[in-house]
Amino acid sequence: MASSNVRLIALLALLALPAVPVRAEQFSRNIARAETYLLHHFNQTLGLIYESEDTGLHWLRNELLNFRWKYDQTYWLYSDNMFAYLALRLDHPEIANRIRESIEAYNQPPANLFEVVAGEHIQLPLHNPQDFIVAKDEDHVIMIRRHNASSIALGDYVDFWMYEALEHALEGDLTSAGFLVDQAKRLWRGDGLWDWSFTVYDHMFSNQKLALLLFTARAIGINLEHENEMEVHLWGMQNDDGGVASFSSPTGEKAGSANVETTALSILIYDQTLLSRFPKAQPSSEMNASTLAVLVAIVALLVVFALSAKRIARS
Repeated sequence: MASSNVRLIALLALLALPAVPVRAEQFSRNIARAETYLLHHFNQTLGLIYESEDTGLHWLRNELLNFRWKYDQTYWLYSDNMFAYLALRLDHPEIANRIRESIEAYNQPPANLFEVVAGEHIQLPLHNPQDFIVAKDEDHVIMIRRHNASSIALGDYVDFWMYEALEHALEGDLTSAGFLVDQAKRLWRGDGLWDWSFTVYDHMFSNQKLALLLFTARAIGINLEHENEMEVHLWGMQNDDGGVASFSSPTGEKAGSANVETTALSILIYDQTLLSRFPKAQPSSEMNASTLAVLVAIVALLVVFALSAKRIARS
């Protein structure tokens, strides 16, 4: 009787553990391939991951005078390597720790944006970004992006909304957080999110914004009406090497190369450790059902123990 009770208790303990979401299982191969992409871009000497395998001229040439490095020579401490550290720390802790140590070695101030994904507070309102060269030589350049410009960030940009929403959630303002997620999900057009970047600038859908919306909605416990459609589309943007393409065309096709930011964020939407750091607007009905089942089982077990104890006492 004692051994069977022990087995039953052990079973109940396993049932009480947080279940792995079905969606994570559905896309487990995609997640593993995305991790492989990040690992293949890791520079052992620098302890960092380069931005992209894109062979074109770097967009920073339009912003920074005399910028001459290629995408595979450009290393962003954040957002890229900060997100890569978070994405790899569970399955590849050795590489993840190397990345974290390399970031810390440069002793840079916070970005006041990207770190909110890790559950750290940022200041609102958001300010526009500035890009800085931290270190450079002939073969590589180390970059950071900080949202510390004097001007306030304006415009209907889904990524800005999501970073704001995460901060509102950390502050306990789930109403404001939910409002921003609701605004973002209304921009879904089946092939991407139709925000200002699409309508005013490049007329391309940004896949990192889609990943960030999925992460934020899960982080604060909001169900998206088209969540499965969004996920399927996002992973449909994955290239053969495991990287997730940065953009989708207006017709929903992969456009351009992959990069670290988009690929790492796509992994993070399944990271239960990160997601659990944020207050929830409405707990998952699946979690409520499983929790109820565990409670019922525990009560039943207590009843069995009580009846057994009575029988022993009477004998």
